[in-house]
Amino acid sequence: MEIIVVIGGPLEEGAIRRWLHQKLQQKDNQKFQFIGVDGGCLKLMSEELPIDLAIGDFDSISSGDKEILKNYAAKMIEFPSEKDFTDFEEALMWVAKSYPQQKIHVLGAFGGRVDHAISCLWTMFRPELQALIPYLSLEDEWNHISFLTPGEYVIHKLEHTKYLSFISTGSVKQLTLKQVKYPLNHQDYDFPIALISNEFIDEQMEISFESGGIIVGQTRDSWR
Repeated sequence: MEIIVVIGGPLEEGAIRRWLHQKLQQKDNQKFQFIGVDGGCLKLMSEELPIDLAIGDFDSISSGDKEILKNYAAKMIEFPSEKDFTDFEEALMWVAKSYPQQKIHVLGAFGGRVDHAISCLWTMFRPELQALIPYLSLEDEWNHISFLTPGEYVIHKLEHTKYLSFISTGSVKQLTLKQVKYPLNHQDYDFPIALISNEFIDEQMEISFESGGIIVGQTRDSWR
């Protein structure tokens, strides 16, 4: 089973079903659990997809839509609007407890307010959410963002992407990239660095580093 978390960022009409079709071409008979976070619930309802859990303070939806949601969702968890965590963070902490070591796809993180997008990226390095890092990705039809902590990894090329980017969240030590168009060998950076528009030369590549955090992007241009 895999978890689909839909949050409140802009999504084109039908985007979730198109993304699902893309995934189901790669995985037969895959079962999903759908979680709507605040305004993300409206996107699931508009595409007539199930909501196994609706979660958030629901301050971004109307009272009428909220009443419809109560009858639509299998389960609903409502938080006060003034709280220490964002709705997205609260949802991920619930997922971490309820679905440990399950693959998590987050839709709706891109295309809206830039501070929301940055918040989604940096959220993954909160201590409370470290256990989710190997399993979680932020996605849409053109972008796949995942996260790495220090170690050695093999990354496989996603069929629908072209470019491969590595963005550090701070300083990073001994960064090595192999089997890519622009390799690196034990490179240190004392500042956040964005190494974008690299490319696979085969179906997989290797990355290792000793300290810091890395955001990995597999992307393509939306117009190609």
